[in-house]
Formats: sequence, C-alpha cells, structure tokens
Amino acid sequence: MEIKGEQLKVGYGDYTVIQGMDLHVQSGRITSIIGPNGSGKSTVLKALTRLLPYKSGMVRVDGRPLSSYSPKELARNIGVLPQLHSAPPDFLVRELVGYGRVPYQKWYQQNTEEDQRVIDWAMKATGVYPLREKSIRECSGGESQRVWIATVLTQQPQILFLDEPTTYLDIAHQLETMRLVKKLNRENGIGVVMVLHDLTQALDVSDWIVVIKNGRKYDEGTPEDVITAKMMKEVYDVDCDIIHVPGRRKPLIAYKEIG
Repeated sequence: MEIKGEQLKVGYGDYTVIQGMDLHVQSGRITSIIGPNGSGKSTVLKALTRLLPYKSGMVRVDGRPLSSYSPKELARNIGVLPQLHSAPPDFLVRELVGYGRVPYQKWYQQNTEEDQRVIDWAMKATGVYPLREKSIRECSGGESQRVWIATVLTQQPQILFLDEPTTYLDIAHQLETMRLVKKLNRENGIGVVMVLHDLTQALDVSDWIVVIKNGRKYDEGTPEDVITAKMMKEVYDVDCDIIHVPGRRKPLIAYKEIG
C-alpha cells in the first residue's frame, strides 16, 4: 500500500499550516516525520489519515482518492493512534483492544472466533496479553501505550500512523515503544509513519525521514542522508556534529556543549 499527498495545503480556518507539500509513504518501511515545534508535523499526519480536511491538493491511497474510502474501509487499511487518547478507566485491557475490530463488524455483531484470534494476536504482539484482565487505570504509562497500539493493530492495518508515540513516557518506556514499533515492522511487515521529536530515535528506527520546516518539506531521504549538521543548523538552529562510530550502523548526534 502507498499513500501519496500531492501539493497539499492544510490548515485550520483561515490559517494555513502546510503549503504545497508532496509526501509519499508506503507499507513495509518506517517513516518518521521530524521538525521543530509548530512546523506542521501532526497536521500532515492528520491530513494523510482524513482526521483533518485539506484545503487543496489531493491524497491518494493506492491510487484512489482518500475521499472515496468509507470510514470502515479506510480503518481496515490505515490505523491511527493520535497523541492524546483516553478510555473509561474501568475498561479492561481486552475490552479496549477488542474495539479495534469494529471496522470488520456490523453494529449488532459480537466478536467472532476470527475477531478473538486477531485480538489475542495483537495483545501478544505488543506484550500486553498477560494484562488482559487488568483495567486501563491499573496500567503504567508504558503498558497503556502498548495497549493502545494493540487496539489499533486489531484493525489489521497495512500502515500504522503514530503521532508522537513516546510523548509523556520515561526513557525506558520510550525505548520499549520504539523496539515494539521496529518489531511490528520487521516481523509483521506493517508500515509505520511516526511524528517524532527525538532525533536519536528517528535515526535508530527509521528507514526514511521527512523533515518539515515552516509548513514546507525541507528534505527527505534515509536517516544518514537527511540528519546532517547542516540540516540541524538550518532547521533547528542547533550546532552539532554527526559522529560515525566504528561497529555502529547508525551515526550519533553530538550536540555542542552548553555555555
């Protein structure tokens, strides 16, 4: 599956955030969208997934206009986990994860054996199966994030969109979430598109990176080609060196000392 945004203009009311952007994402690889605060990263993700209408341009999913997909058909192909999400605190983990099967069901239908198989698979793939009888309020931040990812996975999407999935998590749970993203991509072939702030994470897990500055695409390409000292200065106004360490596949970002 591939999703193409063509000359997108996106905004809120009279305010335009994204101007004339082309963007191409596809299943099978991890794409990270990076850029400073307010540059339009989340706005692009919302436009590509129909959470926000675009003012002009076109989004096509496998060649078809995004608008031609019914909500259920789109949900069977694209899974979206926004930055903010909530559920009733007394919901059990298995109940919340089960809601991801709604795109495959009629309004009156109970879970079938196939639904339950997919629900169990999603919980096992994300490591939350042992938590299935716990309520959401009993889950830690890291556990809760994995439960929400499992809920989206039960849609069986070809591409999973995550808006800042490590926000509000401590470093251990951030790493845990990134390992899960990489596992889902490598073992299950699920394409992942993420908005990320942490550039080290973007370097480590991404196959492709899109850099946005002031509502326009600054650059895109492999992490090694895109994350350079020049980009860091021009986009983030940060001085750094990109260090290549022998024996390490991905380079490291060495920021200049403060003071």
